[in-house]
Amino acid sequence: MANRATQSLTAGMKILGGANIPTYTLEYLTPTAKHRQGSYETIVVPYVELGRDKRCGVEFGDDTPTVSRRHCAIERKGNETSIINLSSSNPTLVNGRPVQERYFLNNGDEIQLSVEGPRLRFNTTKTGTAKMGFTNKMNLVMMQAIKPYKTAAIAALAVIILLAGGGAFAIVKLNEETVHLASDLEGQKELTKAQADSLAAVKKQNEALAAELVKNKADLERTLASERARIIKENEKLTRSLSELKAKNDSLLSSNKSYVELIEPLKKYTLAIFYNKIVVEYGGSIIAEETYEPDCMCTGFLLEDGTFVTARHCIDAILTDIDAANFYDASGGSSTLYYTAQSYDGSVKIDFTNKQMKADYSQDTYTDVTFQGMSGKLRSPNYFEGADWAYLKTSYTEGVPFDKDLSRNVKSGTELLVLGYSYGMQYRASGTLEPYFSTAKVTLTGLQNNTINVTEAGWDGGNSGGPIFTEVNGKAVCVGLVTGTFRKSEYSSSGEAVGVNASIKIVTPLCNF
Repeated sequence: MANRATQSLTAGMKILGGANIPTYTLEYLTPTAKHRQGSYETIVVPYVELGRDKRCGVEFGDDTPTVSRRHCAIERKGNETSIINLSSSNPTLVNGRPVQERYFLNNGDEIQLSVEGPRLRFNTTKTGTAKMGFTNKMNLVMMQAIKPYKTAAIAALAVIILLAGGGAFAIVKLNEETVHLASDLEGQKELTKAQADSLAAVKKQNEALAAELVKNKADLERTLASERARIIKENEKLTRSLSELKAKNDSLLSSNKSYVELIEPLKKYTLAIFYNKIVVEYGGSIIAEETYEPDCMCTGFLLEDGTFVTARHCIDAILTDIDAANFYDASGGSSTLYYTAQSYDGSVKIDFTNKQMKADYSQDTYTDVTFQGMSGKLRSPNYFEGADWAYLKTSYTEGVPFDKDLSRNVKSGTELLVLGYSYGMQYRASGTLEPYFSTAKVTLTGLQNNTINVTEAGWDGGNSGGPIFTEVNGKAVCVGLVTGTFRKSEYSSSGEAVGVNASIKIVTPLCNF
């Protein structure tokens, strides 16, 4: 880390000194609170980290909860640029495939921070930093070279300012000596006009250089003051947003007593799902085995007939961070994922594997590939046309009431009630597992592509697989489960079609299984 900090700060000082450093750009394909869709960011440092940590050179906000605090890094060495996966809980994908440790990037590669997270495009550039304006270079160095290493950065900036001030003083002194020398030379009869003109040119250059150093010092001080004010303003804005969100949630709970009465009895049947272990086998041998610190990553629920239900994409081997899992699972081997589902009050606990769950894989497609010298297949799932369900019969005899027939024809405008574990355990006090409550509204009557389309949905990452209810005669009845966000096709500046998250979100109806 210290070596990378030194490299970044050294690169920043070279850039401010006028050196021509190679650059590349990141195009933001997904709209987020901090990055407008279609905007670009030029990266000038050799090592930059991406994530929700405020020290990251490319920072994302809490509106992207599937992005880890230090999610990944992009490192440039010579003519090669690679992406490094830093997160142990959320995958980094390039062109749709997970990066296990490091992947060397090519121009136009699409980067995604977790499966449902924001996407960026890596673009190489032919121009370096030499032609950038000083203020632009200063802003980029502040955010990418200085922001991640505050202590070292402050010292470096002090040195730059002192050098700028001291350099200006030295130039002024040199200029004074030049003036005295010119005065002495004027008294010498043998001084030629060419010598006098040359001396005048040197004096003019010294004056221009001194003025530039003084200007650079003033620009630097203004930039530091502006950055300090911006950070203070952002902190104040964040504090206000958190207070407003808490007030809104408190108001919703207090003003909707009927929701409390409907939902409260159903919370104990809404289960947090923890991913514990994966075992990849082929030809009777274990190819890979990983055990994880349990962390809530999805939601499931019990129906009143004892059936345990969740979203298929929550238990699919394709979404693991082990590259071999998909290949061996689709090529005659087996990738077994181990989970635990439990209620917040401890009354329900289910240990299960993905192999025990019944699901529909008939819409998935297979591609012939060669992996580590072996011929086989990779499976590509289709979750968003009604097949995002998986269930398991249990010995429990209680659960949430449901109506499969009603799930086929929920009317547009119907308000839906949602329970689930948005953001997993990130914002919870230790040991607290009570599911979050949110709402949504049906956009069109009936099924669209075998799904229920909704808007104004309050769920987020971690809510996948959670139950969705509608009110029938004063009773909450389950009609579906959370699947995800619809992605529409748009065209980038290069004319390439890309998927962009839309406001419409998708519910898989219970009638599909």
